[in-house]
Formats: sequence, structure tokens, C-alpha cells
Amino acid sequence: MTQKQEQDALSRRDRRIERRQEEILQAAASVFAAKGYAQATTREIAAAADIAEGSLYNYFASKRDILVAIISRSPSPVDRLWSEAQNLADRDGFIGLVERALLAPASEQPWIRTVIKEAWTDDELFRQYQAGHVRETVAHVARLIECGIEAGWLRKVDPERAAQALVGALMASMMPLLRLTRGSEEPAEREQAARATADLLLFGLMMPEGGSHA
Repeated sequence: MTQKQEQDALSRRDRRIERRQEEILQAAASVFAAKGYAQATTREIAAAADIAEGSLYNYFASKRDILVAIISRSPSPVDRLWSEAQNLADRDGFIGLVERALLAPASEQPWIRTVIKEAWTDDELFRQYQAGHVRETVAHVARLIECGIEAGWLRKVDPERAAQALVGALMASMMPLLRLTRGSEEPAEREQAARATADLLLFGLMMPEGGSHA
């Protein structure tokens, strides 16, 4: 076998391994969404991926390694929302974006509930989540805040600090929404909860001059 043939064979093997890893991660995401991380087992993940449980360990050392891989490889729906929102036209658009960010983990990718809840209580997972998603999200939000300041519908603040505070508050505010979302609630109920949370995050409890947020 020539060197090129060896390289081609190695490349094909690498692609097969990568495809199998992705299949396992997709299967694990479905199992985590249905049962939660703590209750899910590697046997169930292997069955969902249509492989033997022993074979699963050829690709991932543990259930926790699978969760870490999901965090590092999977795009967050919240990240995508912020990155796609460029040059919002007005304050109402920004409020709507915050509402969608609160709803995204539950409505777009149910298994993200597991990721966020586990990362919230596990320092190592949180560092992984922060490195992969939070910093990038803060950068996107800071840019949106800069645009709002330049357009005159946000007051002058330090965009970076404001973005850090808003993203941190969003993450904390997601927790009760994620815990309440089990798939049985009506979409209108989730939207109402997100709208109320967005209002509190952006305007607080103080009544502005004139007596109205509008």
C-alpha cells in the first residue's frame, strides 16, 4: 500500500469515527431531553444510537464526556439569535429579541435544558459552556447595545459591562422557565412568562418618568 493509499484509508476511518460520534451525540441529546441527564444511562444512549453499550466506550469514556462534547460541538440557539440580530431598528425589537432568547432553549432544542442546568451546578462544565458560548454571546450583545446607543433608543452605558450583566441575568432567568417547561405548557403561557421576565430584566421595578415603559 502506498503512502497516499494509507492516508486515504486513514481519512476514511477518521470520517467514519466522526460520523459515529455525531450519531451518538444526537442519540444522547434525545435521551437527555426525554429523561434528563441524571436519569439517562449509557445503555439507553447506546440503544438510541443502535450500537452495543460496550462499543459506545470506544468513542466516549463516560456519559459526562458525551455531555461535554454536546456542549462544545453544538451551536446554542441563544447564540444564534444574538449573532443573527444585526442593527435592530428600535427598542421594541430589542425587547422582542430578549423574549426570544428566553424561549429559545425550551422551544428550539429541548435538550439544552439539561446542558444549562448541569453547567449551572458543575464548575468544570460551566467553564466549558462559558468558553464555548457565553463569551461569544456577550460580544454579540455588546455590539447590539452599541448599536442601540448610537441609534438613541438605549441610554449611554458601558456596552461590555451591560452585556455581561444582561447575559448573566438572562441565564439566571432561564432557570425557572426551563424547570417549568416540560412540554405540557401552552406556548402562550411560556411566551407570557418570557415577556414578563424580559420586562423585568430591561426595566426593573422602578416606574420611569411619565408612568409608562412605552
